[in-house]
Parts: sequence; structure tokens; C-alpha cells
Amino acid sequence: MKLKIAIISLFALLFLLSACDRYEHNFSKLPTGDVDDLEEFVQSIDYRFAMLNSDNFSLVEALYAEDYIHNGVSKGERLAWIESFLDVPGVSFEVSDVELNSITYEIGLVNWRLKILTQDTRTVLADSLFVGDQAKYEDGIYLLYGNRVCIQDNPKQLVIAEYFTFDSCPNCPVAEAKLSMMQQTHPNFIYLEHHITNALLVPDNDTPSYYSAYSAPTAVFQGMSKVVGSAAEQLQLYDNLVNNLVNEDQSIEYELQDISYDSNEIRAKVILTASPEMDINDMYLNYVIITDEVSQTNVNGDPLHNVVRAVGRSPLTAWDMQHGVSISLGTSDPMPSNYKLVVFAQYRPQVFINESRIYGGIVHTVSSK
Repeated sequence: MKLKIAIISLFALLFLLSACDRYEHNFSKLPTGDVDDLEEFVQSIDYRFAMLNSDNFSLVEALYAEDYIHNGVSKGERLAWIESFLDVPGVSFEVSDVELNSITYEIGLVNWRLKILTQDTRTVLADSLFVGDQAKYEDGIYLLYGNRVCIQDNPKQLVIAEYFTFDSCPNCPVAEAKLSMMQQTHPNFIYLEHHITNALLVPDNDTPSYYSAYSAPTAVFQGMSKVVGSAAEQLQLYDNLVNNLVNEDQSIEYELQDISYDSNEIRAKVILTASPEMDINDMYLNYVIITDEVSQTNVNGDPLHNVVRAVGRSPLTAWDMQHGVSISLGTSDPMPSNYKLVVFAQYRPQVFINESRIYGGIVHTVSSK
């Protein structure tokens, strides 16, 4: 094992120190299917992202191996992150700083940069550098396998912001835009949009009253930090909180098993893995359905995102920690055709005093279309 690690590390070091082939980015049109030439495959990264839109997402899907892992991010997580930007009007994907080092005919290491931005205002939504991305030849094609020497021993927690608003709130669009951009920037951040009045109010949802979130906009980050308002200083606080939280290690590992769903509800078994020393007094398992599939808009006419349509909760016991928790959840209206199930454990004492910590979580996407 030590020898294997040493060899891989040597390859990475050689890659960083050696002279690399550099590519200019005025490529002629390249094939969008599988390619069996290393240089052509690396060039196709640029072309595929330049052509990317919601109708041809398979162009980018075809770049990644099934067991791709890069800094602890899997193929599914990477693709979900990329796909999340396709709803942004006028979004563009730009690949630059591509460097290829051919270790053997079958394996190359690639450095490349992906910038995601709006075409009209050139606003940068994400700017990610992929270092030591392994391009590997198997079964007649090249695929990206990620920087497998950099797999995280300590995965980072999912960070959850519980956001409280209503569709006619005059001061909320700027907060919603901020949360949406942060979710696009951080793959392990998500916000849950609870409506506290009007048509999108969820019956029997006690989350707003628990946090005393009676004014909008209000956001509670990881169950511990409550921010009221949308002035510049509040939005800067959003950034400060999330930038710190996304770097904290995961303390509970989640797995969803036996997932099934129909037009009435979604069902699953939640397996939680945590330290035996973890105190589970006043610990609850929360499960929430969020969707973009609503007809309402905010006061600027912008579509709403991550709107909470159902909330469930159950206390955690020692039995649950050993054997898992069976959950089911349905909406009071017809179930949306596209939605996310968000599951997370939380220390939830009777009274909120800025210490109702959320211990990461897991997100499962459902699309019946």
C-alpha cells in the first residue's frame, strides 16, 4: 500500500514539475462522442463545455468515468453541481489553462480550469481549478477519473440554510439571489426555502415558529446562526458563515436505502453512522421535500427555487442509530414531478438559542419525467 501511494505521489510530482503540452482554445469542431486519442480527448473537454446546454447534457456526462472521484466529489455530485447552473439565463461554461502530461499511452494527468459565468454581465458564478485530473484509457475510450490521490479522508459536511420568506416579500429577492449563487458555488451547500404566509405556506410546518422567524427575509445557517434582513452587511454575513461551515468535517455519515416513490409520497430507510460517543439526547431526524416546480414568483418576477413543500421529523433513538430509520413523506398538494428529498439530523432542544446544530445531511433528487 505504501509503495502504491509513493508511486502515485511521484506521478503527481512529475506532473507538477515537468514541461506540459499547452493548448490554445480556438479548437476546430471536435467529435462529441467517445474518442480514443488522449490529446483529442483533452481538447474535447473545452468543446463539450462550450456547447453545453440543458438539451445536450450528455456531452459532459460522457467525460466522466462511473468511479470518478475528485477531492471527495463523485461523478453524480459533480454532474449535479454542473447541471445546477443550467437554469441560469445566459449561462456559459469556459474551459481554460489546460495542461496535459502524458505519463503513459493509457494514462495522462490534466490540469484545467472551469469558469461558469453569465454571458451578458460576465458575472462569475463559479471558478474551479481541477489539478491532477486523471485521463485514463479503458475499454477503447478515454474518461476522466479525477485526482484519485487526493480523495478526502474526512468528507466535508453538507451545510444547510433554512430560509424564511414569502412570495410578495419586497426585500427578499436579493437574499434569494445570494443563496442561489452560494449553492452554485459550494457543492456541499443547500438552502431550504420555507414560506411563512400566502399560498406556499406548508400546513403544520413548525420550523418558522421554532426559530421565531416571523419576518422576512430570515436565514438560519446550520441551525446555529440566525440572520435577519437583506442589507449588504447581512449578505456578507451569509458569505462568512458558509465559507467557514463548508470546510467542517462530516460528523454523521448518511445513506439512503430502499428508496421508492409514487404520486403520493416518497419512502426510504436512512442509515446513520456516527461516533458511539455522540450524545443523541434531543436529536431529531428531519426530512424535507423541496422543489422549483411552483407557479409563484418573487416580486421581481424571478422564479423561486428550493421551495419547501413538505416537512417531516422524528426523534432519534439508540435503536435508530444502530438499525436505521424508515421515513415517508408526501405533500398536501399533488407531488411535484421533480423535487429533492433533504434528510438531516439536528440537535433540537425545545427552545432555540442559537445552538440547534445540524449535523450535515444528504440530498436525493427525484425526477419522474
